[in-house]
Amino acid sequence: MRNPFIVALLFLLFSCGNNKPSQEQKDKADRYVQSLVDAEIGIYKGELTDANFLILAVDAYPGANFDAYARTYLEEAQGKGLKIKGVYIVDIKNCQFGDGWVSGDRIGKAFK
Repeated sequence: MRNPFIVALLFLLFSCGNNKPSQEQKDKADRYVQSLVDAEIGIYKGELTDANFLILAVDAYPGANFDAYARTYLEEAQGKGLKIKGVYIVDIKNCQFGDGWVSGDRIGKAFK
């Protein structure tokens, strides 16, 4: 079993340095996430981390290929001007969001 605190620690470690997203990027990410939540497509929350990863929380279900979802949202976010390193998908049932961080088990991922 993965420890969600290890995932949070990794995000914090990657966030060290001057690679934090600008306020403009944070605003773009907020608008993008809100458009996904408003569309009622199964995304309940999202956050741009200090390490420039977009984390999306979904209601996970067995058999889904969440890596494919992550690739789709990575391409779409980059097309909307977000300069992110990747997208992680987490299960809304066992994650926590903070300002610039998210803890929880990754169920999907895609990288630039």
